[in-house]
Amino acid sequence: MRDTAGHGDGVPGDSTAHGQSQRIPSPAAGLRFAPPHWRRVWLGLDRNEAVLAFVATPLGIVLLHASFFAALALSFQISLSAVALIGLTLLGCALFPARRLLVMAISGFLYILLRPFRSQQQQEFAEKLRETTPELVELPHLAWQAPLAMGFLLLCGLALRLQRRYRASLLARRPVLTQFAVLAALIAGTGLLEPETPAYAALWTLVVIYAASFFFLSYAFVDQRGRIERPVPLHLGFMRPFWGGPSIPFKTLTYLGTFEAKTPAELAATRLRALKLAIWAAMLAGLHALLSAAFYDVADWPTLNEALTMTAQGEAPAITAGWLIVAKNFILTVLATAAFAHVFVAIVRMAGYGIPRNTARPLSARSIAEFWNRYLFYFKELLLDFFFYPAFARWFKAHPRLRIAFATFCAAFVGNLLFTVISQAHLVAEHGLLGAVMRFESYVFYAALLTLALVLSQLRKRKPKPEDGFWRYEVTPRLTVIGFFAVVQIFADESGHLGLAERTDFLLHLFGI
Repeated sequence: MRDTAGHGDGVPGDSTAHGQSQRIPSPAAGLRFAPPHWRRVWLGLDRNEAVLAFVATPLGIVLLHASFFAALALSFQISLSAVALIGLTLLGCALFPARRLLVMAISGFLYILLRPFRSQQQQEFAEKLRETTPELVELPHLAWQAPLAMGFLLLCGLALRLQRRYRASLLARRPVLTQFAVLAALIAGTGLLEPETPAYAALWTLVVIYAASFFFLSYAFVDQRGRIERPVPLHLGFMRPFWGGPSIPFKTLTYLGTFEAKTPAELAATRLRALKLAIWAAMLAGLHALLSAAFYDVADWPTLNEALTMTAQGEAPAITAGWLIVAKNFILTVLATAAFAHVFVAIVRMAGYGIPRNTARPLSARSIAEFWNRYLFYFKELLLDFFFYPAFARWFKAHPRLRIAFATFCAAFVGNLLFTVISQAHLVAEHGLLGAVMRFESYVFYAALLTLALVLSQLRKRKPKPEDGFWRYEVTPRLTVIGFFAVVQIFADESGHLGLAERTDFLLHLFGI
């Protein structure tokens, strides 16, 4: 699944790159114009020695952080309460740079106690459990959830210590597989309890907290098998990192440490890249808001789900309008994803860790695999680490092409579905096991299409080359990739809104069938 082009970090205003391969100039290179002077200055800001010297001074640090938080506020991606915790954490990192990892861990402890859930749906489910349990209805939600979050951390700490002590155990050798078994056992255990009782509410709340931090704990287990042995409490501080965000970790603490700024000059450059990325996120968020207003308020276009509902009710939009709705949905989704992801990467960079971006010029991809690598880098890395590499190392070693295909299936299909199901484990309580599974029928089809496309993309021997000419190298491959992901998003639904049949009807309608 890893494309040879790597994960470029060359967004406007960001000079870092991660795994970027050298590219032969295309025949169209002569058609490109040099960027204006102000843009060249902006792109090279983190390499300007005078600027680096200034932002390393006390006044420069204050102005840099003030500008950063202004950009965060303009991005509208995080709440004011989250900004407050992030601000205090970054202040601690600035005052105690040698202890920044400890400062971040302490903030993570506080964050998981205050907000142990990662999605609004998880929070609402936990609130519903409390409100439907007579013994708990008068109890403030913090007084109920914080002790359970603390209990979860204690259990995680115990598991990490057991892994470290008993290195030959199944937990030490197969920590992720053990986690799947534990989570399944906890969910099964809820079926033995009477609903609307404190025990039932407590166990389901613990399940949701666990599901929200599942892969953060997985990476902690992986990190403990490395050469650097860190204190267990330090790992616990990253079960719910202070920057918040989705259930996708930025890999291990060891990985984070490889990008740590070691000198004042490196720290200044990393913070400047954080500021530039935050400003870029605010610009993308602003463009998203502008286009949303144009599409929905001015043009009065329906959303994709509304178009699907109209089609299911026999009132399908015109074919041309349907394609425009699909294109509009893709554009807005890419903008929203990029803005959201940039903010959290920028926060980590401002703390002193110059990690690669999560989304990096996906529209420039010339293959399905390259787009997947550029669009959701850390989700792709998670699937590689826990599903692709284990399968690749174990199965079909004598058959290289089958080996790649099977490992890709394990990652893009099995891993993708497991990640989605785990993050919404609470649906089992609301709809039962079969009902929860049926809600994902459309997403299962999406994962199957994505897997097939990724396998074909990787096994394809003929890759676009500069000598193919401008259209066959610069245009056609990119339009093909964009078209595929725009169409396949019709099925990329985790909400259960309409099923596979209704979504297939809409797709067939787009082709006049």
